[in-house]
Amino acid sequence: MKAEFEKAGLQPAIDPSGNVVARRKGSGGGPTLVFAAHMDTVFPRSTNIRVTRKPGTLHAPGVGDNSASVANLLQAVRAIQAANLRTRGDIIFLATVQEEVGLKGMYAWLERNKGAAHLLVALDGGLGPVRYGALGIYWSRMKFTAPGAHTNWSRGVPNPVRAAAQCITDIYTIPLPPPGAPVQAVYNAGGMITAGDVVNAVPREVTFTVDLRTVDKELLGSLDDAIVSKCEQAARTQRVAFAREWIQRSEAGGRPEQLESRRRHPIVQTAVDVLRYLKFDLPAGREADPSGSTDANAGVVAGIPSISIGRALGEGQHTLGEWANIDSARIGTKQIILLAAALTDPE
Repeated sequence: MKAEFEKAGLQPAIDPSGNVVARRKGSGGGPTLVFAAHMDTVFPRSTNIRVTRKPGTLHAPGVGDNSASVANLLQAVRAIQAANLRTRGDIIFLATVQEEVGLKGMYAWLERNKGAAHLLVALDGGLGPVRYGALGIYWSRMKFTAPGAHTNWSRGVPNPVRAAAQCITDIYTIPLPPPGAPVQAVYNAGGMITAGDVVNAVPREVTFTVDLRTVDKELLGSLDDAIVSKCEQAARTQRVAFAREWIQRSEAGGRPEQLESRRRHPIVQTAVDVLRYLKFDLPAGREADPSGSTDANAGVVAGIPSISIGRALGEGQHTLGEWANIDSARIGTKQIILLAAALTDPE
């Protein structure tokens, strides 16, 4: 990314987190606009990422999420530079790291550059509604420990496996908002589970993860409390120790009615109008969404007017069968160019 920014005539740098940052200076007096696309994917390095081209589509793990966004960003940079777009505000092109593991790159950049961003646009997700909220995401590792025992002498001893199993079962009794409710929530208990190393022993430690998500701040907190309570009760019942470790803690942006002022913000209105101009039509009332699970979340929580816009049409993100539509990526690229021109006080 650094080399590609340099080829486009920018002077990028790599920050301490590994983010690649390139600032395009304006003439002064306008807002600073950040475009962010994350470089990481969820796949291990051993994954075969060779791209297969079929009529109108590209197929490979990560080809959409988030390679298409990175490609759109680079192509937009080249077009903006070639057109010699003159703006009053600065444009910061930011290629982030560790979005998939808690938006760590974006959070770190915002922490080191407080006040630097007046507007933030994350390039992520499929083409569709402009997302202006923040899905609260709590990732936890629940750990149960006991002395352990050989199978021969294990009858009746404290068993962290039984505690974890009881806890996971009990978590799934915690009620969630019914289908069709204006605000939804979801949890996934046991997405990752670790236990012993041998067959013939009660393990000393068992862990499992919990992924909890909702846009509602209060609901996020109450569900988290209920989940931890189930774990504590299971630990007491099975006479084992319990500890909770945070993996990620991204706060919620708020319920739709709490974000009405954000919905009316020019950054949201402009992005919706850009999609209309590009003739990417969405049903009335569904052009903007008060949620989001992208680098823009960090901006929303920080109080920065922030949105995420889609990259292309496609399916199968986070799977080996991922694919992206080629022509739709042009719409994703045009969105960036038009937003850059509209939001930075062009001269």
